[in-house]
Amino acid sequence: MKLHFSHPYKDNLEINFGAFTQVVGQNQQLKYYIWQLLIWYFDGKKYREEDLTLFNQAEPEISDGNQPIKRDTFKIISISDIQELLEQMTYKKGTVSFDFMRQKLNDINIMADIDDMNDRLSSISSKINDKLALSIQDINYHTESIDFNAEQLLLKNFIPFFEFQHQNISFEFVDNEGKILFFLEMLEETLTTTTRKILLVLKNMDDYLTYPSFILACRKLEKLCTKFPYFQVIIFPSNEGYLYARQNNIEYINIISDYVAHYYQFDFLFNRFIEQYPTNQVPTKANFLSSIQKISSYLFSKEIEYVSLSNKDLVTIKILNNLYQYNKKINYPILDSSPLEIKFLRDND
Repeated sequence: MKLHFSHPYKDNLEINFGAFTQVVGQNQQLKYYIWQLLIWYFDGKKYREEDLTLFNQAEPEISDGNQPIKRDTFKIISISDIQELLEQMTYKKGTVSFDFMRQKLNDINIMADIDDMNDRLSSISSKINDKLALSIQDINYHTESIDFNAEQLLLKNFIPFFEFQHQNISFEFVDNEGKILFFLEMLEETLTTTTRKILLVLKNMDDYLTYPSFILACRKLEKLCTKFPYFQVIIFPSNEGYLYARQNNIEYINIISDYVAHYYQFDFLFNRFIEQYPTNQVPTKANFLSSIQKISSYLFSKEIEYVSLSNKDLVTIKILNNLYQYNKKINYPILDSSPLEIKFLRDND
């Protein structure tokens, strides 16, 4: 499925959208635009006059290429930094932690305890009223208690804590891998009790996760997407971001640079790649995927001139640029290597 984004001056701005989607590339402004419009659109933002000036006074739109997608199609959960992840763990309406805890409260029998609390509140209120003795003419002043319910208790009377070595610690002191895994475990629980479409948008995960932690989180997310077909994920790594590239998800890796494109189906792409490889020592599929994880952010861009990559990765970039007919002249920062690889990179076609 394609997601098509209206834009004030760029036509045909779209990404290939699946269960597990990633967006990388050197066009930071356009990536930010796509990310921001996703949040605004599906979160039901009411546009101000100054917002609409960006869109020539027309409300922005996301469509499937044929018709607009309804703004309430997805419940959107957005996390763009560690602070927003922390907020998802607080007991506020709309957070994953709140929905998780509300579900747990519904699973246990606490109504007798709440009724007992409300009886005690009513008794306290009666005692207060007995002492007030305040009236004007025939109007008496008194107070009434407000009954507790499970949601009110959760919002006002509970806070999350985490036990570590027999001591309670706040969520801020949990390591970042633990933070994201706690969040995903709670999210999985909430997904079991809904069939509403949910879109999780993650941005800059590589700012607070190590690469192994990022991969661990992506594997968990991929399992959730498979287990719950109404759950979908879009990840926006930062500029020097990580990438979770696998044979089964490569078509949903979108590159936003001088060109906007996504990868072909893996076997087709790999076969086209090895047809153009300049030596007989062609990479394996695993090596090709490893290279894609490193170079995808630099496709369709001259920014390659300012980064350090191996010659094999530079060869991958040039071949993929050729396959997508990106013909801008690039000065590849070549390291000493195979004469055939060097000749290939220096060849201007």
